Amino acid sequence: MSASNTGEFARPRPTVFLSYASEDRPAAQRIRDALPSFGLEVWYDESDLVGGDAWDQKIRRQIRECDYFMPVISAHTEARHEGYFRREWRLAVERTLDMADDHVFLLPVVIDGTTEAGARVPDKFRAVQWLRAPDGQPTAALEALCRRLVSGEPAKGSARNAAAAEPPPVRPAQPRSPDFPAFPREEPGQRVRFWFQVAGWALRSAWMAFSRFPKWVRIIIYCWLAIILLSRGCSQSRSDRADHDVARISATQAEKLRQLSQTHPGSWTPADTQQLLGQLAKDIPAYVASATSARVLAIPFTAPTDNAAAQKLAGTVFSQVYGRLAIASRGHAMLADEPLPTLDASAALEQGRARHCAYIVYGAVAPGGSDLQLTVKILAVEDGSAVWSKSYRLTGADPAAIAQEVSSHIPSQDDD
Repeated sequence: MSASNTGEFARPRPTVFLSYASEDRPAAQRIRDALPSFGLEVWYDESDLVGGDAWDQKIRRQIRECDYFMPVISAHTEARHEGYFRREWRLAVERTLDMADDHVFLLPVVIDGTTEAGARVPDKFRAVQWLRAPDGQPTAALEALCRRLVSGEPAKGSARNAAAAEPPPVRPAQPRSPDFPAFPREEPGQRVRFWFQVAGWALRSAWMAFSRFPKWVRIIIYCWLAIILLSRGCSQSRSDRADHDVARISATQAEKLRQLSQTHPGSWTPADTQQLLGQLAKDIPAYVASATSARVLAIPFTAPTDNAAAQKLAGTVFSQVYGRLAIASRGHAMLADEPLPTLDASAALEQGRARHCAYIVYGAVAPGGSDLQLTVKILAVEDGSAVWSKSYRLTGADPAAIAQEVSSHIPSQDDD
């Protein structure tokens, strides 16, 4: 064996210290297993260590004596505020203070999509070229750099220059989507702050996930949200208009209706109908429906012929109900000539269909328990369904309050 060959055989292999977070141990093991085939000896902080002071001292000694320091960077190192690997990184950076600027020592390796911009690493790490080994799998760039270092070729400048000297990849790198933010870590005594951070993390992650959808998908989602907002706004405006119809009765008009209803004699006849229409036209003009068609048909309330008090209350309440409907609908409420013989829905619907109305309001006074009750109903003419119904005790009844409640349950034109 020649002397030259003997010298080459005796030359020790360069050593590299591999530093990683415990969560990245599987990927770090794959790098550890690959580096010896590239000519490097790996110092690995999991090998033959026993913890405690002896373990810490051995780690410090290896970082002081290794030829190269290879930090494994990932989303796990980004997420962790603390970790022994950060102490190893600091020790490696402190060692570079005694090195020439063009000496290659730091060899950062990224095993996932973590980017240099904003990474939580020492500034010295950003001064050199980062190599990528997805999930710890060795790449051609990593092998090329390691063999250059083993061969003893001059490496002036930084590892950034060494990697730059390698041939360009066959295919250009595809633009990478931004990485999701690391999940926040709860610090002792910072529970409230932690939950605020979790809320912010959730919002940011949701937005980043949404941003990764194809543009046409995002446009569809935007349109869908706009339709929902518009439909809710329209529903609210319809409800507001219905409330406004009831509130459209001014205090002066309500008082005139109350006074007008007090003049009702009790029983209801076709003459009473004409009298009510005439008084409304005189005292509250422009609110009397045409004789041919209307949206709502109001049929005078039925009351026992032998009970004057019941007839008086029924006529008083009905006068105010019709007056309110006529004002709120601006004339689209028709008044029937006389009450129905009984609280008969079929007879009421027959009158509504004959007059081409959409809704019917009718009622009757009848015994209910120990007291008489006024039952008022609102029907939809199209299908005969009950829109609303309620019974009121005659004792202590407030005609104005009853009239206001009944008129408020007439569906607005927007609901037709």
